[in-house]
Amino acid sequence: MTYLDVAKKDFRDASRSRALWALTALFVLFLAGFAYLGTLFLTQGSSDPSVSSLDFVTFLLGPAALLIPITGLVISYKSIAGEVESGSAKLLLSLPHSRRDTVIGKVLGRSAVLAVSILAGLVLALIVIVALYDEFDPVVYLVFSIFTLLFGLVYIAIGVGISATSQDSGRAMILVTGFYVLFEIIWGFVPNGVYYLLNGKFSPEYIQTPGGGVILDAPGWFFFLQRLSPSAAFNNATRAFTDSTFTIAPALDPTPFYLSEWASVAVLLFWLLAVPAVGTYLFNRADL
Repeated sequence: MTYLDVAKKDFRDASRSRALWALTALFVLFLAGFAYLGTLFLTQGSSDPSVSSLDFVTFLLGPAALLIPITGLVISYKSIAGEVESGSAKLLLSLPHSRRDTVIGKVLGRSAVLAVSILAGLVLALIVIVALYDEFDPVVYLVFSIFTLLFGLVYIAIGVGISATSQDSGRAMILVTGFYVLFEIIWGFVPNGVYYLLNGKFSPEYIQTPGGGVILDAPGWFFFLQRLSPSAAFNNATRAFTDSTFTIAPALDPTPFYLSEWASVAVLLFWLLAVPAVGTYLFNRADL
């Protein structure tokens, strides 16, 4: 038996419970609801009353970066720690599955659960956008959908990887909460803290461009640190590949490779692979 068997069992167990349906309802209400709210709020204070799918993507990035990490961690933090705590992990590993197969299978199974829910929400949101919005760009919406699914997969992988390091669900919950607080709340202040240590002030200066825009006069490492959290990488990659505008652009010309759109994709892939790899290593060494 392989990781695919673990993944299929994990998904079947979820589909038989109410969790999958509740999660699907959550994302349908969230994505379709924000698509409708966009028609009400995106034109306020604007001389252009039209709304587009790109407006919707920009409008949704912040809320999506809040909901998806929390949801992904909630449905994955007990994936392995809960089975170790209950003793069912010994039965699972006797079938036989390797511990690596267990981690990979849990990532795939829980990711499928989240992906079904997100896809249902994206389809309903698409219907709202096509029906009510003035402009619809299928490429923009497809890119947003791909990165949203990838972002969900990343946080499932992080949750499962952390779960693999724990032998009880309480400890796993503390660890995933700590990860979320560090990288989604505190991390935004880390670049400013490093900048203060090097320059004696917390923030670089803003510069007005000849075209009327605003850029932040900071070194490349400052922006790189800003983009190291999973949600920042998701936000930057989505904006870059949909040609959305950035609020504050870096005052760097040319833009270094580590601040390119592909660098943000690489950060997402790093989180996708690194945390489960560490979790697998520690899981292999654990005495069950």
